[in-house]
Amino acid sequence: MTAPPTVQDPGDQARAELAELIDLQMSPLGLIAMDALAPASGQTVLDVGCGAGESLLQLVDRVGPAGCVIGVDIAPRVLAVARARTAHLPQVTVLQRDAAGLTLPDQSIDCIFSRFGMMFFAHPIVAFANMRRMLKHGGRIGFVCWRSMRENELDFGPVEAAGLGAMVDSTPFSFESADTIDQLLRAAGFHDITITANDSRVSSGDADAMVKVVTRVGALGKILREAPALLPEAEPLVRAALSAREQGGKVSLRAATWIVTAAADESSRRKI
Repeated sequence: MTAPPTVQDPGDQARAELAELIDLQMSPLGLIAMDALAPASGQTVLDVGCGAGESLLQLVDRVGPAGCVIGVDIAPRVLAVARARTAHLPQVTVLQRDAAGLTLPDQSIDCIFSRFGMMFFAHPIVAFANMRRMLKHGGRIGFVCWRSMRENELDFGPVEAAGLGAMVDSTPFSFESADTIDQLLRAAGFHDITITANDSRVSSGDADAMVKVVTRVGALGKILREAPALLPEAEPLVRAALSAREQGGKVSLRAATWIVTAAADESSRRKI
């Protein structure tokens, strides 16, 4: 497999530098989906959009030394963090690839996991069909994705405080409708689809930590990366809004997600 060209993503550096703070927010949400998928000891798991690699470590805990975890992401800087975090684990492989065109062998994967990595495919049916191709008979997919922007205080709150709602990129919320997810997965050949709403409060710590994260990643972070001249005016407004929410040295904001599981074939149906 030939490595793709380096992706010039200005958010990649931010995600790499803030990996630990981002993990504090995202890990609880990813673990709910991981529990629903329930990878077992000895299995081979594909992690789509593995980012800085925390989910790789969590999957290794599930599959053990006899299992195998393959992480794929297109962003080179966060993958460098993932490789450093997993260098001591021989059962982990990290690839810079687009999962939509990943060429792993047919029926070579027991299950596929993703923590907020499924919403960005240009052609999601093609991508999901390729993932189903790689799943063994009885294989399953499980992922967490965002519901609507308005339901997600984690993104909407900082954007609203900065007065920049009109500039939001809707792509991360492309799976906001459960019907959309269901239709895409069915069109790609998946069965036994379960889509469950989850609401959790998440945090990266105090107001200073949250300002670092929300002004560099997420909905507001993307706006400010693309229009950095807005930062001097936006940052104090966001800081004030988050500081007002701080309690006991922590700012918690609501995250609204879907927890999705599906089966590669009808024979893999089981209660979860």
